[in-house]
Amino acid sequence: MSLFLWILQIVLALMFMGIGGQRLTRSSRQLGKLPWTDGYSPAAIRALGAVELLAGLTLLVPGVLGWAPLLTPLAACGLVVLMALAVLLHLRRNQRQAAVLPAILLVMAAFVAWGRIDRME
Repeated sequence: MSLFLWILQIVLALMFMGIGGQRLTRSSRQLGKLPWTDGYSPAAIRALGAVELLAGLTLLVPGVLGWAPLLTPLAACGLVVLMALAVLLHLRRNQRQAAVLPAILLVMAAFVAWGRIDRME
């Protein structure tokens, strides 16, 4: 189980660090081309990218360094909320296909949160 949780954490961390990094480094024009960004400022999209990047790092760093193990399930819970909001956004905009990836990431993050909280007892 521990190996499986680590694999999930690594996959999630890479996904969110990559996505967050892209949102932080793309130009405002490039950010505006994404279909879900209508109505959101580039600053809001960059803030989202910073949160995703930080959450991705927090999925790995505490476990690798052996400190503050509570941060990992907290980061995973934060990603569950973030992905639930992403799914709702896509569904409200009738972008059903775009809601699939956030739904998958939501389930993965929920599993990590549950698995890491369960191991803390």
